[in-house]
Amino acid sequence: MNKLRFHYLSWVGTILLLLLTLSASAEEAKVFSLEDSLQIAKQNNLTIQVAEQNLQSAEAQISTARATMLPRLSANGNYTYFKDVQKSVIQAEGGFGFPIPGENMDEMLTPSVDNETELIELEFGAHHNVQGTVNLTQPVFAWGRYYYGYQAAKLQYEATQKELNAAYEKLRMDVIEAFYRVLIAQELVAVAEQSVELVKKQLGIAETSFDAGVTTNFDVLRANVQLANAESQLIRAKNGVKTAQNLYKTLLNLPLSDEISVEGSFEITEVQVQLNELINSALETRPEINRSQLNEQAGQKQLSVAKTRRLPDLAFFSNYQISHSERLTEMNRIWSLGLQINIPIFDGFASRAGVKQSESVLKQLQLGTKQVMSAVEFEVRNTYLALLEAKALIDVQRETVTQAEESVRIANLQFKNGMITTVGLTDTQLALMQAKVNRLQAQHDYVVGLARLEKAIGQKIE
Repeated sequence: MNKLRFHYLSWVGTILLLLLTLSASAEEAKVFSLEDSLQIAKQNNLTIQVAEQNLQSAEAQISTARATMLPRLSANGNYTYFKDVQKSVIQAEGGFGFPIPGENMDEMLTPSVDNETELIELEFGAHHNVQGTVNLTQPVFAWGRYYYGYQAAKLQYEATQKELNAAYEKLRMDVIEAFYRVLIAQELVAVAEQSVELVKKQLGIAETSFDAGVTTNFDVLRANVQLANAESQLIRAKNGVKTAQNLYKTLLNLPLSDEISVEGSFEITEVQVQLNELINSALETRPEINRSQLNEQAGQKQLSVAKTRRLPDLAFFSNYQISHSERLTEMNRIWSLGLQINIPIFDGFASRAGVKQSESVLKQLQLGTKQVMSAVEFEVRNTYLALLEAKALIDVQRETVTQAEESVRIANLQFKNGMITTVGLTDTQLALMQAKVNRLQAQHDYVVGLARLEKAIGQKIE
């Protein structure tokens, strides 16, 4: 009995340990790199999914426009049953009710009971009727209307492709910003933790000095206040990480309840670029400009289509019809073909209004292209200046942290030896923390600024 109980407890313990292990594994934070983030966002982002569906819709529009140039073939059939068919009574003598040649109308026999044998009852039609028809229609000449519509659909498809590319570029930029926002938030937590440790050391030195009677209680009180402030900064920094992570998870369409973190570095890649070259490159490669130009070309095709609607068009048609009933010994077959011309005479000025509307739409598209080009140039100039500013700040901050760390080391020795007060030590520690924050911010601004500049010109900067 004891042996069975021992085995039972062993199994229960094993299962509990396994469950705890699985639970601990499930709660481990998922770590993402920048490449992982971009790939996941491309697969999961809802905006990209909508843009991809728009592209499929534009592709279907090409097939619809192509169909207007191809033959249209249709078939229909019907079966009709008549319970009662039309009947008529005719007189057999005298040419089925008509007077015999040489007789007068007044001499025609009037149907009566006495002459029933001279009347014949006929049925017109049949009880069972089957009919089938095949129709073929092919546009022959319409002043290029259908071809212009097909070209416009193809241009719209290409424009939608550019729109999808623009959505990818925007998503890439958003992911980079969200990724580095989380990364700098994590780094700021590390800086805040270092600051707390420094202040704790300062508090320990102050308490030791106070116990030894070297300093007054003022230094201990000030160190305690400084520690509370540092811990407050740490709490804000940790909350900043959570906020940045939530934005990151929303962008990647990840559950907000997931525990995540990012890994990477603010690697600085210095580039030598000229503003004029960047602007020219942007005007050539930005998908937003290409999309606007393609929409403008499609608008020109739509205007051509609108102009042809007031012109005649020619079409070829052919029909084949069969019919049969129980009264026929052979099936009826009728085949016909011909040409059909459609000449618009008066449509209530609808064609003229359609042309004016298409001209207005085309003008709007042309103005839109100019606006997009102006906005792109403005974006390139701004991102270029921001990148130069970030690079200058990095150069300034390059040696600042090292100097600040050395200042804190010297200040700690001086405070320990009673050469400076708590105020002096606190100032050096605050200067170190600010230097680290400034360096991180400058590195962050440069990395993100370079990504923004690449997005602004529509290509990678080598």
